Amino acid sequence: MEDKEIEEIISRKKEPTNKELFKLMVKINSRVKQLYQQTYNPPTNNDLNKSINDLSERINIIERRVKEALK
Repeated sequence: MEDKEIEEIISRKKEPTNKELFKLMVKINSRVKQLYQQTYNPPTNNDLNKSINDLSERINIIERRVKEALK
C-alpha cells in the first residue's frame, strides 16, 4: 500500500472497508517496526570491547600520571 492510497482512504467521506482497514494496520505496523529498528541499535560485542579497551587505556594513562606525580 502506497502513501497515496493511504491518503485517499483517510480523506474520503465514505467509511473504509474492513479490508482497507486491515491493509492500513499492516502498513502502520510495518512502518513502526522499521522505525524501531532504525532507532534501536543494541551495542555489539565489538562496540562493547572497544568501549572497554578505551576505558582501560584511559585508566592506564591516569595510573602513569599518578605514578609520575608521586616520584
